[in-house]
Amino acid sequence: MKILELCLSTDLGGLELYMLRCVQKLAETDSVLAVVAPGGKPAEYLTRAGTGFLALKPRMRALPLGTARQLARIIDRERIDVLHMHWGKDLPLAALAKALSRRKPALVYTRQMQMTRPKQDFYHRFLYRQVDRLTGITRVLAEDMRRFIPAIAHRIDYLYYGVAAPTTTLTAEQRRARRRELGVPEDVFLVGLFGRIKRYKGQHLLVEALARAQAEHIPMHGLIVGRAMEQDYLDDLKARSAREHLPVTFKDFVEGPQALMQACDCVILTTVEETFGLVLVEAMRVGVPVIGSDRGGVPEIIEHGETGLLFRSGDGDDLYAQLLRLQQDAVLRQRLGAQGKAKADSQFADDAHFPELRRRLQALVSAGNAG
Repeated sequence: MKILELCLSTDLGGLELYMLRCVQKLAETDSVLAVVAPGGKPAEYLTRAGTGFLALKPRMRALPLGTARQLARIIDRERIDVLHMHWGKDLPLAALAKALSRRKPALVYTRQMQMTRPKQDFYHRFLYRQVDRLTGITRVLAEDMRRFIPAIAHRIDYLYYGVAAPTTTLTAEQRRARRRELGVPEDVFLVGLFGRIKRYKGQHLLVEALARAQAEHIPMHGLIVGRAMEQDYLDDLKARSAREHLPVTFKDFVEGPQALMQACDCVILTTVEETFGLVLVEAMRVGVPVIGSDRGGVPEIIEHGETGLLFRSGDGDDLYAQLLRLQQDAVLRQRLGAQGKAKADSQFADDAHFPELRRRLQALVSAGNAG
C-alpha cells in the first residue's frame, strides 16, 4: 500500500505531530510519502529525523487549481493508493487533486478540530463527495460531523489518538533533580500545563489559581510549557506573575514532554473546549494524575473521580477546588494516576492505534480495487 501523508500547516502542534507519527509508524509496514510546506516546522522535523519528503507551496487555498495539479501529478507518478490528510485548510487541495488525478486514490481525512456549522452548500458538497472516509478523533466529534454533513454520514467514524509509551521513566532521584532544575522543592505541589499559549487555551486560569494558593499559603507552583501563538497574552501572563511574585515557570515548546510531565504532581488542560486533549493522555501514560475541562472530547478521556478530575470549563474557582483536592490528598493522587495510566495504556496506545488505522486504510484500498 502506498500512502501519501499531506499536511501543509507550518506549525508544530498536536495535529502536525500526529501527521508526523503517521509518517513514521505507517512506514514500518507500507510505502509512505510525506508532503509538507517548505520552510515549516514539519519540514524541519522531518529533516532532523532524516526522513525524505516533498515540499509543496500552497496557493489560493479556497480554489488551489495549480497546486492541485501538482499534487495530482505526484499521486499518479508515485502510484498513491491512499491520500491521508489532517489539516482542514488542505481539504480543497486534496479533493481537487483526487478529482484531477488518474489514480483516484482513497481520500481519508482525519479531522482533529471541532466542526461548528453545516457543510451543505454546493462548494462543500463537492469537497466532501471526494472524501472516502472522514474520521474524528473522538465520538462526540464524529457525532457532530454526522449532524453537519448528513450526506456522507455513512462514511464518518472515529478513532482515538494513539500515544507512544514513555521512552524514559524517571527514578525518584531523577524526578527530584528535574524539579531542582525548575526551582521547585519536593514538598511543593507542581502543576503542569502543556500546550500552545493563547487565551482560548486558558493558561490564565492556572495563573489565577496560583494567586489564590499564594494568598492562602498553599505550597503550589505552576509550569506553563508551550509556544506562544498570542505573544501579547503570554506577555500579560508573565507580567502578572512577576508583578505578584507568583511561583510559575514558563518554558517554550519541548519535544518529548513526558519526561517533564513526570516531574509534576498533576497535569491540567484548561482549554475552553478541546477536541481531544492529547497532553492528558501523555500524562496518564506516565502515571501522572490529570485535571481537564468538562467540554469537548475530554470527558471521553477522563471519568471524573476515576481516571482524573474534571472542572467546569472556564470556571477558575472550580479549577482551584479540584487542584486543592489533589494537593491535599496524596492517596487520591496515587489512585487517579494508576487508574488513569491503566485506561490510557488500554485505550490510547500507539501499538493499538496504528494497526487499526492501517487496517481501515487497507480496507478502503481493497474495496476500491474490488470495485
